[in-house]
Amino acid sequence: MERIRNAIRSRQESSGLSAAEFEALATGTDGPSTVADLRRDLERLEEAMHYSSVELMLSDVRPSLFSGLIQRLRSSLHEAILFYVNRFAAQQAVTNQLNLRALKTALALIEAQEARINELEHKSVQGP
Repeated sequence: MERIRNAIRSRQESSGLSAAEFEALATGTDGPSTVADLRRDLERLEEAMHYSSVELMLSDVRPSLFSGLIQRLRSSLHEAILFYVNRFAAQQAVTNQLNLRALKTALALIEAQEARINELEHKSVQGP
């Protein structure tokens, strides 16, 4: 049992996570969120915004007398569907950009408030 505890302790130390973060990761529960977590999630969201369209992917049709016609028909149907899917994706991308902008504004306000709190705490420690 002691060997298992030591192995867990060494993994926690090598992970660079705090005890609470490591426990949350091990149990699958959410740990305490920080401004750094919000900043990281916003960066991931911004990166994901670049992948909002769907490309045409068709498998080949078995060779037959009508395979060329069937392939062209399938391609036309898929292109029509993708046209509307990509229109919807574009509308969703606009919504996501607005949400991202709002979250970045909130993050800037949180950071400004943290700086102000630190400044006031520093003044209160020094005295009037």
